[in-house]
Amino acid sequence: MTIKEILVAFTAGDSPALGNIWRITAKKSDFYLDPHATVEAFHLSAHGPNGDHPDGHRFHVRVDRKAAAAIQAQGDFISHKIPRKGRALNGEELAPGVFRIARIRWLWDLQRPRFRQAARLPGPLPDVSSNRSAARLSRILAPNRAADLDLIVSYNEPYWPDERNSLRDKARLGPLRNESGMWLTATSYQRSQTAHPTPEGLALPLPKPGEDPNRIMGGAPEDGAAGDMYWFVEGVTSRQFIEASRSEQEG
Repeated sequence: MTIKEILVAFTAGDSPALGNIWRITAKKSDFYLDPHATVEAFHLSAHGPNGDHPDGHRFHVRVDRKAAAAIQAQGDFISHKIPRKGRALNGEELAPGVFRIARIRWLWDLQRPRFRQAARLPGPLPDVSSNRSAARLSRILAPNRAADLDLIVSYNEPYWPDERNSLRDKARLGPLRNESGMWLTATSYQRSQTAHPTPEGLALPLPKPGEDPNRIMGGAPEDGAAGDMYWFVEGVTSRQFIEASRSEQEG
């Protein structure tokens, strides 16, 4: 049976999902990454060579503006600066024909007992069907650590960074293969936020005493000497911070 989609959840042991459940999909000549939701506002895509683009691949992040408006209308907060046609990415080239395109990071605050209820994902869990697999990142993090999932697209064969360690630690998800012959792999890590800091602007302030905790997800590209990849960071902030941000956006 060929797996075309992988769902990934972050938990605290056997707790419900904390933050979004993420979906990684192979469809025709493309790969897609997005949070599984009733209203899907954005996605990251990796398009392989096809009839429209026979000479190479394209990576980019896009926002569905109608879906974003629907999310706002139902009272949730969403803000972005992604252009209408999307934000193109080069990918971080790790080797010839091998590109790290995204990192999903779940901050340890999601697992802290004082924030766990606010971090829970509301609504029913998605089904796991015949062509879909699921993974749960459930190990308890030490303070100031993060659970990362790195997504890599490659030509010719699957690529696993830290090949021996990822196999030993059972840290691999996938691979997925699309119709253009490209592969996508995902590898999970636990990293120190001191040694591997969250990009500036994506680590939002935690609730102050008396404030109401609220889960939040942010995203931004990170540029480096080898190219760029996109970060998605799941964390906790306060409802008061969100409302202040909403007022700034509307003002």
